[in-house]
Amino acid sequence: MKQCPECLKDYEPDFPERREGAEPYQNEQHKIGYCSDKCFDEAISGHRPEYTYDERGRRFENGVRKLFADPPR
Repeated sequence: MKQCPECLKDYEPDFPERREGAEPYQNEQHKIGYCSDKCFDEAISGHRPEYTYDERGRRFENGVRKLFADPPR
């Protein structure tokens, strides 16, 4: 179990260790501990109303998966 430094939720990482082919947030769980894109965005970039998030906290923009916290256009 890990604890997200942003939302303080205890969670089990998606994978037991970092792996190639994982989404960035999944490897981020092992580096810094953020549980989702949403927590990463809120902690690093501030609130991003341009993005929407699914139930797992994965980032989308206009219905398209956004893998990195790119500046909004």
